[in-house]
Amino acid sequence: MMTRLVLENVDLTFDIIGDDLGSLRSLLTKKLQGKPAPKSSSLKALKDINLELNTGDRLALIGSNGAGKSTLLRVMAGIYKPTLGHVHQQGKILTLFDLGLGMDEEANGYENIKIVSQLLGIHPNRYNDVKQDLEEFTQLGEALSRPIKTYSAGMRVRLAFGLITQAGGEILLIDEIIGVGDAKFFTRAHERILKQVNQAKILAVASHSEKVLRSFCNKGV
Repeated sequence: MMTRLVLENVDLTFDIIGDDLGSLRSLLTKKLQGKPAPKSSSLKALKDINLELNTGDRLALIGSNGAGKSTLLRVMAGIYKPTLGHVHQQGKILTLFDLGLGMDEEANGYENIKIVSQLLGIHPNRYNDVKQDLEEFTQLGEALSRPIKTYSAGMRVRLAFGLITQAGGEILLIDEIIGVGDAKFFTRAHERILKQVNQAKILAVASHSEKVLRSFCNKGV
């Protein structure tokens, strides 16, 4: 089957509540006190985006902070639904920006491997292989038997990154994840990302690193 990702005349607008809202409790208090509700406004995050990506395309998303790179990736992934326009997808999408998705704070590392594997659509027959791979990749040792709520931020990144890169996808979307972790972990993570990139038929990556974009991509926007 052909792999494609097409965006046609995509707009995305976020509704913004006034800064004086604070919380739902604050809104209810103002209502009970007879005070006016905070004013709302909107923010146009994306405007009239047209893109067509086909097999072999490696797209670099280039722009300063706030330009809309991460938002565009999330529209591509189907996380955000366009306010206007359409997204057409042919091929399975893998995102490398939802680290920690579906992880249970109370469950231990091994239990989370099983939980997230199911969410990622990894066949149960692969569980033992995935577990063995993550034991070696994360180097978390006995910590995998402890609840992840006891993990440091770096330990969480190791497990979450290792898990999410177990799933395959024809369309790979990456958002500033390449610099995660300490120096030693970065080396292992970079090797795993390269493997995912080489296997993907389409890539879109947002990064402030020109070196990363030039090494991975053959076109930019």
